[in-house]
Amino acid sequence: MATQLQFVFVCLFVCFTCLINARSIKSELEGLEDTFEPLGDEPRRAHAVFRRSALVEEIMGPLSRNVRQVSETTRSQMVYTRMRILLSLLRMHLGATPKVEIFQFNNWDRTINIDQLFYVKPKTVWEVRNVILAARSLGMRVRATGAGHSRSPLYVDEGNIMMDVRDLQRHDGPFMEIIPKTPERNFATLRAMTGVYEIEMNEFLIKNNYTILAEPLNDQETLGGMVAASTHGSTYDEPTYSGIVVEMRLIDSQGRLRRFTLERHPMIMKAAICNLGMFGIMYDITIKIQPAIIVKVVNTFVPLKDLIQNQAALKAQISGNFMNEISWFPFNNLSPDEEAFYRRTGKAPDTWNAGKDILWVRTINPVNASEMVGKNLTGSIYLPSNGSLAGGTETGLLKAKGSVNLARQIPEVSYQYLVHAFPIILPPRWGVETSAAFMVNIDNSFDRPFRALNYMVNKTETQIRMNASTPMNALLPRWFKNHKCCLCPGNEEITMPDDSGKTLVIDFLAPPAQYGFYPAAEAFVEEFKAEKVRPHWGKRHDNIPGIIDVIKNVYGGLLGEFQTQRRLADVDPCDMFMNSYLLAIFGRSPNC
Repeated sequence: MATQLQFVFVCLFVCFTCLINARSIKSELEGLEDTFEPLGDEPRRAHAVFRRSALVEEIMGPLSRNVRQVSETTRSQMVYTRMRILLSLLRMHLGATPKVEIFQFNNWDRTINIDQLFYVKPKTVWEVRNVILAARSLGMRVRATGAGHSRSPLYVDEGNIMMDVRDLQRHDGPFMEIIPKTPERNFATLRAMTGVYEIEMNEFLIKNNYTILAEPLNDQETLGGMVAASTHGSTYDEPTYSGIVVEMRLIDSQGRLRRFTLERHPMIMKAAICNLGMFGIMYDITIKIQPAIIVKVVNTFVPLKDLIQNQAALKAQISGNFMNEISWFPFNNLSPDEEAFYRRTGKAPDTWNAGKDILWVRTINPVNASEMVGKNLTGSIYLPSNGSLAGGTETGLLKAKGSVNLARQIPEVSYQYLVHAFPIILPPRWGVETSAAFMVNIDNSFDRPFRALNYMVNKTETQIRMNASTPMNALLPRWFKNHKCCLCPGNEEITMPDDSGKTLVIDFLAPPAQYGFYPAAEAFVEEFKAEKVRPHWGKRHDNIPGIIDVIKNVYGGLLGEFQTQRRLADVDPCDMFMNSYLLAIFGRSPNC
């Protein structure tokens, strides 16, 4: 009886809110009429469907893990009853498509666990609109998700709707297209659906003789996810993905298709290009592209003391090359006697120190046509490690030696299209490593990068000496150029004395339960808090005490500016696209 009364009450609530929605959907913000694109009813014949290759179908997999119906034995009766009622109402709103189910979710490295959520995977913009309108009527939140690689709390809260956008097809054009130069833009652009994988985008760019200049070291992330969290590469003079966005279309909380461009809406785009999912469901994104580039990739192995512990050499290496990737696997270089001592005692020998370890240095630079005479181009070259930076069959600290040996199997020199040179690892289907990453400004003398890197080196060496364990399996410093953006961690408005306009990312990896991993991250943030350290939005950081205050202090007025532009854009007046973590940072919209 109680369940029936709840059902009746919710139905009455739906009717009431639908009346309100019907009026508010008609409202348009004065001055932004050009951002509204009419959708109309869904046509009977859909646009041509983008067909994925068998390779990409294999890596996609189901986004929701441990898929199951809610069990009364694992959830309270109250939550279970509420979600079952809402599931029935969602299905009444949506009809047969898109299918909606109650799932349990774990991200790929199992650091984010959401007991129960509603999972949908729409294929058309009309299905997205219907989900949003249904959620609005029921007072639910919606957040988009792509490949699910994020290790931070950017996913939807329990009991709300996770929208997987990877199957979303474009209704008024192809899945990806090259747009030549125009009078308004003196450069070519790529327009692509938000759910396109980087590996798909790279092949499309090569086919059309274009490139972008910076990408991460794996190519199995989606465009929307990389833009939303300002994903970086390691190209010293180029920005993150957010820095090349010139236009985007999204579906707002009233189910309207909106279009924003850098030329016509510069301040709104300053907020939208790194929006953490708070601007709505990104539909397609247009990015600046360049003519194709062929590069020479050189893999070298040098002592840590000659680069990370040498400030002048570090500056020369990073500033003197188009792209640099440095990887340190702690405790990787032991003499036969030192290795025998470790195997016998389980302790680090007194003769070992971090400066003796070997760094894997990957340097990428463009080449001209004359240098390519007699050379062959290769495709992407991945570490032969089955998707992990930890390699070999060794256990304990000797895994680091295996990682270096795996890296040595890669050709010392190769020639590749630039987009083929970016990726070097394949994420495992089920993650064995998680990642924390923090950013600091690079000063012209390279003092701050030198101190930041050596702080982590010294902390790691100390733990190895104390109890023969390491807080990290890999230290991966990366470098890029800052740009104009409200929430981008590589931000030209977050400055320090003697600023170079560049950012260092300290990224370190370990299994989630590894001893010392989280304390090392916390200690690093505390050490560089006065120097405006801030987290990578997509990596693990919310476990650090006081991190929200750190974020507020570093971004300062940029957080308020973001909220102002989000309000002026009229994309989400009642926080449909927020979650509890983002509300803790930004607060609730005051005019809802």
